[in-house]
Amino acid sequence: MEEILITKSPDINQTDAIQYHGKKTNFNLDDRNNTDGPLILIYMYLLPKFQTHGIKVGMTKCKIGETFWHAIRARIHDQKHELALTDEQYSKYGLNREVVYWGICLDAKNDSFKDYSVHKEIKKTNAGIVEKEQEWFTNVPTDELIDNFNSLRHKDENKEIYTPRKEQQECIDAMSDYFAKNPNGRFLLNCKMRFGKSFTTYKYCEEHNLEKILILTFIPAVESSWREDLRHIKKDYRYFTDDNLRRSDFVLNFIRDPYVLFLSLQNYLGKEKNSDVKAKIQQLQDIDWDLVVLDEYHFGAWNQRTQGTLKTKEEKSEDLDGNYQEQLKKTGDVIKKFNIKTKQTICLSGTPFKALARGEFTDKSSFTYSYFDEQRNKYPKSDTCDFSVVNPDYASFPDMKIFGYNMSRLFGNLTASVFSEDKLLTKRYFSLNKFFETRQENNPNEPCRFIYEEEIKNWLDIIKGRSAFGDKFPYSNRQMLQNNVHTLWLMPTVKSCKAMEDLLKNDEYFSKYEIINLSQEGVGAGNEAYEYLMNHITESENTNKIGSIAITVNKLTIGVTVKKWSSVFVLKDLASPEQYFQAIFRIQTPYVVNGEIKKKDGYVYDFNVDRASALLLKYAEQSENEQTTKLQIAKLIVKYMPIFVNGDMSNPISEQVFYELAQYGDSSGIPLSKKIVDTSKTTRMLDEETMAEMLNDREVSDIIKRVFAHAKFGKPKTRTVPAKPEDGFDTKIAQEGRDKGYELGQQDYKKYVDYDDNQVQSEFEKSLFEYIKECCPKDYDDIKKTWYANGFKKGYESGVNAPIKKEQCGYDDGARFVDEVKKRFGQGIKYTSNTRIMIDNFVKGYLNDPKNIPIKYRGMLYRRWYCDSFRRAVKTSLTPVVGTKDGETIEDADNVLKHILARLFEFLYISVYRETTFNEIFSNADPKIFLEAVGITKKDFDVLNKYKIFQEDVLNNYIHDFFVNESLGSKLDLKDEEIRKQYRNSFDWFGFGLESDDPKQEEENSSPKELAPKENKPLETKETEGTEDEGVAQKEDKSVQPDETTLDKIKVILSSKAMKSSKIASELGISKKEVNKILFSHKELFAKDIFFNWKLK
Repeated sequence: MEEILITKSPDINQTDAIQYHGKKTNFNLDDRNNTDGPLILIYMYLLPKFQTHGIKVGMTKCKIGETFWHAIRARIHDQKHELALTDEQYSKYGLNREVVYWGICLDAKNDSFKDYSVHKEIKKTNAGIVEKEQEWFTNVPTDELIDNFNSLRHKDENKEIYTPRKEQQECIDAMSDYFAKNPNGRFLLNCKMRFGKSFTTYKYCEEHNLEKILILTFIPAVESSWREDLRHIKKDYRYFTDDNLRRSDFVLNFIRDPYVLFLSLQNYLGKEKNSDVKAKIQQLQDIDWDLVVLDEYHFGAWNQRTQGTLKTKEEKSEDLDGNYQEQLKKTGDVIKKFNIKTKQTICLSGTPFKALARGEFTDKSSFTYSYFDEQRNKYPKSDTCDFSVVNPDYASFPDMKIFGYNMSRLFGNLTASVFSEDKLLTKRYFSLNKFFETRQENNPNEPCRFIYEEEIKNWLDIIKGRSAFGDKFPYSNRQMLQNNVHTLWLMPTVKSCKAMEDLLKNDEYFSKYEIINLSQEGVGAGNEAYEYLMNHITESENTNKIGSIAITVNKLTIGVTVKKWSSVFVLKDLASPEQYFQAIFRIQTPYVVNGEIKKKDGYVYDFNVDRASALLLKYAEQSENEQTTKLQIAKLIVKYMPIFVNGDMSNPISEQVFYELAQYGDSSGIPLSKKIVDTSKTTRMLDEETMAEMLNDREVSDIIKRVFAHAKFGKPKTRTVPAKPEDGFDTKIAQEGRDKGYELGQQDYKKYVDYDDNQVQSEFEKSLFEYIKECCPKDYDDIKKTWYANGFKKGYESGVNAPIKKEQCGYDDGARFVDEVKKRFGQGIKYTSNTRIMIDNFVKGYLNDPKNIPIKYRGMLYRRWYCDSFRRAVKTSLTPVVGTKDGETIEDADNVLKHILARLFEFLYISVYRETTFNEIFSNADPKIFLEAVGITKKDFDVLNKYKIFQEDVLNNYIHDFFVNESLGSKLDLKDEEIRKQYRNSFDWFGFGLESDDPKQEEENSSPKELAPKENKPLETKETEGTEDEGVAQKEDKSVQPDETTLDKIKVILSSKAMKSSKIASELGISKKEVNKILFSHKELFAKDIFFNWKLK
């Protein structure tokens, strides 16, 4: 047998110095192990005759009394296959082995670790340039391998003590006060993600000298922060995990030092009958714990009703196995379930909305700190909108900025097929889940490719700025691009992650990024997935990639810290504030290197802007105190979390516009002429008390009469254009569906009353799908099935809501509550414009406390109608009864306001100024033109607006949109057909003028179908889009020679002012058709302006 020669390198370390039981101890390579137990050793060797093969990093155990060199030499001698050589290479190179380093695997706490920990550290630090086979490492110098090993040993040796920030100390004090009065109580840390909850908890433990701390987490990936934060307090705690507990020689009762035991409930729930698990639980029961911490408490819902985050298929957590999630649904209080004895319990969460809604915690048993609190601390003068002063203690916390995009505007042709209905929550929106759906989700035999693959490729081009939509997108705008080095993309399903990964890797530009699919098989979960991610981020930096793109459904979106993530793309229909904010706040982790702040902003790119706005509003409502109105909350959001629509970074939207998005959705696909006269949004017409005051003000009333008479309204105008009904809505088939849906909805309504928001919607959609499939006649073709389904949906929705709404369940309570309002504000209190906010806040504060709502009405569906009828009772009882005079109706006033608003863009377009606000437009208007167009003087207008009837912030946003679009048009090549199709020029923004000469055209312009985006024709063709008669005239022979007298008369008429053809015909006493013939036959003499007025050239 060939002899194997094992030698020591001339440069080998003869000794190894470590902290052994708190004392620095030197061990010599040739000494015996004289400690009280076996020691794990690491060794490194190379093949002297084949040094390019790399360095082997292995492990062995040295028994008591055995020399360290003997243990290493014996282990290396037995290796043959471990050399990763062919037979020929082995005989040529494998017999000589040279040991270059050795060391003892004990960390700063005297806990041993194994070689795989060293291997992980090597791969993490040198990702992308390491080749590994049978534990051989190439392309990494020996010194770096040794440094990686030592970094593990000394990781927790040198502490960096932190001083709690102001709010952290306030939280510690709040816990101290609470537990002093409630020794066995339960306290909630309701603090924003990245608050430092683990550090704050440890500081509390340190201050109160707690010795035995058990941390139970519902999400295994959060373990790293609990380990690392022990370095930031003075008190020494030993740190154990489930790895320690599973060792047969590990007994908690034998440990005398203060310690922290971190356990993931995933390893215990549902496995109690397993003998090993049972033994571990027994150890937990044997200890009298000083403190039990329940981390990520929002995930540990205590009953079936609170399982919204786990309900739908796509929203199940990828970090948790399926059996655990099912057990979690059935599990009550885990402390009681496992019979754990503890003096105190602390629950931690950044989004504990459901626990708060159930009344589980009060103000005294919780501490709240939101993102908005953090922003106030960072910018101490922000109350006066001064953001120039920054508190250095908070400077490293990134500011969050939301960039909302309207997919309906980008893909108007898909609107019908990808719209999702959220009827119970009164929203309809462009569904990202449907847009990013794959073929394989509908048919397992299909390839894993997007159904709308070509459109998604176009979308990738759009976000790269390679389309007619401009460069205000994440990968084209320079400022955005700088913030998008390492990003997180949230996708609807695992299959959509795979399809997106394939597209990105095959894209010329995106292939320059490291594409990390966290949802693919083999990545693992929890810490395993976290290490996979960090290795690939490091690999992107070591291989000169532009950056990295991590794709996930929800893996690593809760409780993990990834400092280099600075932007997140929301490409899925997230339904709850908990899910949304847990995900987007991953990017708000401070990132500081050597004192330099590397991340000042966190960017959220959300491609469903109205849904995002609704979630933002809901989050802020649940984060702020009960006495805050929704509009105040909207103001808070746009102040500290500015929202930029469609990539315009120059001007974040106002609180009123944000509120409009959150409440009604995005309307950017509607021409400005339609949006501007939607008085439900652009005026306060719906405020009955304000309207009553206006109509009973003699001065204002006279002005309304004059404008009304001037405008000569030929027919009443509807207040708001109704939404177009579903296909086939008025058919007998749809009625059949409505009737059946209503019947079943009334039967089913009781099952919805106890669900939370997420469950109501998911169960509703599930029932709809099953019922329609069961009830729709099988002999119907696709069109009839659609009609039946549309009718059924409407009927079922009405049926579910009708019994609850009909009860008016909160009305009587609201009427009784009027006495409380009068006690608070005086017996003579009335609901007026001056008292409205005060009363609404008082009512809101009362209803926000679940204890004030009868138990049977606390479910989401009942609560909605209870609060609605309660508030209505208060308002009805306190609103003064003010009648209006004959001929001064709200409809008249509505028509007058629409008339004035319709003139807005006439002034805007013909003005030589570039006004930016509603007020400036009327201030700069020529008084004579103003009087002629509106029918009142500018002074009269000021009187009319003394009640601030116009929503100026909403109007200002529309004006800004107009100028942005007009500026964009000047930069585009409108000769390009594709660009012309996508560009909406100024005419489109107000719907080809404000009125038409033709009654049929007028009727079409007011039709609901105007609400849908339509393909626009280029500017040059506009003059051919006149009335129906004009179109006929154009087709006729242009050589027609009119009566010279008529032609001359038309010249005379148009020499003084521009005029419509119908008006010219009236002046001359001839037909409009005849006038059009003359005008179109003499284009060298006449031209038409944007309002279809003819004038002399």
